[in-house]
Amino acid sequence: MTRLDKTMTIGRKFFWILFFLAFAITAVTNLAIDQQFTWFRIVGSSLIFGGTLLDALLFSKNARVIHSVSVFTFLIVPYFMVLERTINDYFVDAPVYWLLPIGLPIALTWIAYFWINIGIRKLLHWNMGSCLGVASLTAIPAVLITNIVANQTGVFDVLEMSFITIVTLLACGGLGLITGLFMRKRNH
Repeated sequence: MTRLDKTMTIGRKFFWILFFLAFAITAVTNLAIDQQFTWFRIVGSSLIFGGTLLDALLFSKNARVIHSVSVFTFLIVPYFMVLERTINDYFVDAPVYWLLPIGLPIALTWIAYFWINIGIRKLLHWNMGSCLGVASLTAIPAVLITNIVANQTGVFDVLEMSFITIVTLLACGGLGLITGLFMRKRNH
């Protein structure tokens, strides 16, 4: 085991010790205050979601992005389910069911976005500049879909509302693709 592997192992153990401390402290606090788990369901599920995502991103030896996107893919919908249920059970007078009409389409949009960009990187073997350029450009439809679903409005309203975001993503996409071309030329 190399020194880096030992450091990563110690870092990972320390990370999970802090995670379990945060988990236990918030659970005990909620139980002491409310004599049941109310807001802890949100905090606990957020800790599980975020902790697992960070673990994949920080401590995976290979394919950190793929591991992180896999965690996101598998946990985002159950996480949203816990949020919707907890909020409806404890924090609103009349239930608000947002998961199916809003949360699921947005989650699926971003899951597709991440996997499409991973596929482009793996299949085309482009350099990071080109991949970041394409990721910026493919973010445009993802942002538009997200805003259409979240705001429950038409395409033209969303285009107007998202104009600065679209221009910024187009500029970043163009800059990334140009950078990718220079990187490609420099390597040949």
